[in-house]
Amino acid sequence: MKRITLLTLFVLTLLVAACAAPTAAPTQAPAANPTQAPAANPTQAPAANPTQAPAANPTQAPAEKVEIEYWQYFYESKKNLVDELITEFEKQNPNITVVQTTFPYEQYNDKVAASVPAGRGPDVINLYYGWLPRYINSGYLAPLPEADFPAAEIEKDFVPMVQIAKVDGKYYALPTAVRNLAVFYNKDLYTAAGLDPANPPKTFEELAAAAQKMTKVENGKMTVAGWRIDLSNQDHNLFREILIRGYGGTPQSEDHKKILWNTTPGGYDAWQFLVDLTTKYKVSEPTIGQDGPTAWLAQQAAMMVSGSFYLGTAKSKATFNYGVFPMPAGPKATANFGSFWTHGITTKAAQDPAKLAASVKFLKFLTSAEVMKKWTPAIGELPARVEVLQDPTFTSDPLLAPFLKTLPVSYATFFVDEAADRTALMNAYDSVILKGADPKQALDEAVATVQKLFDEYWASK
Repeated sequence: MKRITLLTLFVLTLLVAACAAPTAAPTQAPAANPTQAPAANPTQAPAANPTQAPAANPTQAPAEKVEIEYWQYFYESKKNLVDELITEFEKQNPNITVVQTTFPYEQYNDKVAASVPAGRGPDVINLYYGWLPRYINSGYLAPLPEADFPAAEIEKDFVPMVQIAKVDGKYYALPTAVRNLAVFYNKDLYTAAGLDPANPPKTFEELAAAAQKMTKVENGKMTVAGWRIDLSNQDHNLFREILIRGYGGTPQSEDHKKILWNTTPGGYDAWQFLVDLTTKYKVSEPTIGQDGPTAWLAQQAAMMVSGSFYLGTAKSKATFNYGVFPMPAGPKATANFGSFWTHGITTKAAQDPAKLAASVKFLKFLTSAEVMKKWTPAIGELPARVEVLQDPTFTSDPLLAPFLKTLPVSYATFFVDEAADRTALMNAYDSVILKGADPKQALDEAVATVQKLFDEYWASK
């Protein structure tokens, strides 16, 4: 499976100047930390053979009434939108009933692990793409029927990052929307510091310099961070895919078997830059706000890195003038991190021809261009189909356009265990910032921890 990059000239043609007022603004974001993965049970016995392609003809509508269940984690805007979509789908398919079930985010994977192997639970499931290896290994997901989801069509119609869902030559899931990152900034703090908010930084060095001018310290205590670093949210992705590439390194081997964070000078330079924001530039402090987004909303941070999914939260909660600018360039390259929540068909559904046929029809509906045009204004994520990205509603939106600008150079990381991967980087950063550890040694230890996860995963294949 190849490293997934979004270098596509076609998408580049979609970008226009971010000067027009938005015609439809996203209203809400997914959960506060949508990349955090609750621990699944990867050792649970499979409910079926997940690598065996179903023999039924899924394109044929069920002759009798059939009920299928769709699971996603609870987030009000997503639940409400899917309820509306289900009503529309059922009108189009009167023989199919779809029941939506949601769970608190923290319980989600545990519920899946307890239900699917027992032949209960969802037929169609929404999951973070970084969970796919464990879900597939655990036997929770069936491959998408090739007759209904031809790989050539997927790779033609969808943005290239979705190819990370192709495992051992088979697609296991497809998304409605994708996300990448940008910098959210407080225009009022920019102006107060003598900076031009209409001309935000274009490189990371410029970003650090601007952050220094906006940082405020009173009586020896930082009251405003110029740039709040938070590896528990998006800054682990910032380091892994953006800074490492920006400084000339490579995060992983092309076969996803080796972690390469510390194998080039660029990897160490990227890590040192991230550490220096606190130790050298002194623009961040772990005690500022509960986390990056909280500090930014409280105007205790001038800038933070987040995703397009955060636009709705910014619109509803920010009490100041704010903007978004594209991910800056590193000394060697410009890169971004891409991710998505995706929909798969469970092995439970694959064992029942009628449920499989209904699940295929519902998955086709969820990933259609028509649904994507409704999803982006409601949720704030970017359409996963290339054709929908041409919609002027999105390309002319000054808040969405900064994300679209770097979509062609966004990379979806292959995770074995996203939560453990992130924790390894959080621990390395904390050991440097809070305990004075040597940055290179801390990074080496993080690499060793994550490499062990990868070695164990590939040994089980």
